[in-house]
Amino acid sequence: MAIGCVLALSAIIVSVAISLGASEALTRPQRVVFTIVSWSSLGAIGALIAWVSVSVEPVANAHRKTVKRFAHTVVSREDRGPFIFARFASNEPVAFAVPGRSPEIMVSTALESVLTTAQLRAVVAHEYAHLRYRHGWILRAAEVNASCLPRSSSAGQELRRATLMLIELIADDVAAKQAGAANLGNALVRLSRLTGDASMELRAERMMLRRWPTRFHRSLPEPVRV
Repeated sequence: MAIGCVLALSAIIVSVAISLGASEALTRPQRVVFTIVSWSSLGAIGALIAWVSVSVEPVANAHRKTVKRFAHTVVSREDRGPFIFARFASNEPVAFAVPGRSPEIMVSTALESVLTTAQLRAVVAHEYAHLRYRHGWILRAAEVNASCLPRSSSAGQELRRATLMLIELIADDVAAKQAGAANLGNALVRLSRLTGDASMELRAERMMLRRWPTRFHRSLPEPVRV
């Protein structure tokens, strides 16, 4: 999508440049028409960019509201190099990444209390994968594509869900290699049972079924009692 936009914009710029230096072989009316069409196309691209910005703004607002909701409950921050590890007081067992100039990984006190050190390390590795591979931009691109589809169709919502699941699976794979598939799988099982999110248990099952190299596997995830 991004490449297509760049190529389209480049073509319009070239057209405008040609129109400004049009050959004398064109008649005056032809040059006027060519110039009007070129500048109109450039204006259309600008309008499209503005429309896209407005379309994805609700996603950005939702993320900002989530961050703001927990920001005032932060009890500590630790500089981990590539990111800031922030603990916040909450009864909800959650963790999420906050991209930006000073990226943060926010972890609730409730999450720390229900996971082992190894499991928590796996969750943090999962969130760092989101930061490292800029998954926020992928989600925004999916929002743009979804907004171009008819509102009456469910395809846009399906695209969002599929994109979200894909980046979660990518982050799972990265975290499993860094912190152990068993640790991540056990963390997902525990969180699934605490939150009622069945997708986490399915992701944990994927951790078990996948054939990991020995150094990544360590041991199969086992059922965790809550």
